[in-house]
Amino acid sequence: MATASDRVLGWDILRGLCAVAVAVYHLMYWQGLPALHTFGTYGVYMFFVLSGSSLAYTYAGRLNSMRGVAAFLATRWLRLAPLYVAVCLAFLVFLFFRTGAWTDSVVERLLMNASFAFGFRDPAIWVLGIGGWSLGIEFAYYLAFPLVLMLLPRRALCALVATAVVALQWWWIHRTAGSAEGYEINAVAYHQLPAFAAYFFGGCVIGYWRRQRAGAVPLRWAVAAWVAMAVLMLTLNTAQAGTQLLGVRGAVLFTACFAIVFASGHAQVGSRLAPLAKWLGDITYGCYLLHPMVFFGFVWFVWPHLTAGAIEDIPLPAKCGLLLAVLTLSCVTAAASERWFEAPLRRWGKRMLAGGNKPPGIVPYSEAASISS
Repeated sequence: MATASDRVLGWDILRGLCAVAVAVYHLMYWQGLPALHTFGTYGVYMFFVLSGSSLAYTYAGRLNSMRGVAAFLATRWLRLAPLYVAVCLAFLVFLFFRTGAWTDSVVERLLMNASFAFGFRDPAIWVLGIGGWSLGIEFAYYLAFPLVLMLLPRRALCALVATAVVALQWWWIHRTAGSAEGYEINAVAYHQLPAFAAYFFGGCVIGYWRRQRAGAVPLRWAVAAWVAMAVLMLTLNTAQAGTQLLGVRGAVLFTACFAIVFASGHAQVGSRLAPLAKWLGDITYGCYLLHPMVFFGFVWFVWPHLTAGAIEDIPLPAKCGLLLAVLTLSCVTAAASERWFEAPLRRWGKRMLAGGNKPPGIVPYSEAASISS
């Protein structure tokens, strides 16, 4: 079983790199720079693979009772909710001061976001925190995870289900993003549970395999794989959003997501690099959620007092400087949030759930699953 020292550091590193990739995509796009659609899209998709991998690795052989399942779901909520709810509330305040009015259906939206129930109801519309649509979908997968865990030891049935979810995802992508109307018209329809099911389920298979068969890949090979993945995403990037999901390009990148997570799970990270790997894992969730707040907080409330020009019109070096500044501040704030806000709340919540005892089926590495590392 997993222990506190049993973190898969290669996954921590990949998780942090994905958070940076998504943040860079957003910050470039919001400033009118070339859009790295593959970084934004597949950076998030790798989060789903990492989510399934980390959970299956941690909980294989566990969750054998309703109490254990309830503790698992409560722990996952405690991992996601504190920072996400804080970001949702802050973003509502941002919007109020920017527009002079509260967003529509504000109470319903808050309840759906706090419970992550919006994952079942047009996540791209009902989400409050920018980028949080994926959290609603991920939490829906958490509800199904105990059943998935029962399937994993049954190879024939697992292979059948894997084939089914890949077919479902392929059909959904081509029904929405690949339809005649195009991705932009069908973006809301696309961002639903079927569009990412194969990533999560495939990640569960990888995590279960990693739990059963530990192995080691030299770190230099893992670094080469991470660089190769970045080059592949740059090479296969498209000018039009949505086309990165289709055809040979989509098939190659789909496969590469699983390959890079599998390779990262076997990366041999030495003791000297372990603190950096853990730090990357720890700041992932905060970086993912906070970089939009840092950027729009500056652009909406500070920039207008500095100049009347649009942020898209500043020189390229200034845009690059702003990108680096926002990314740095987001990572620093994420580290502070994890240390002084999120981790203490999780510890308190676990004590409350356990009544002073360790909850059944809960192990430390479960806190490092998915985006929410």
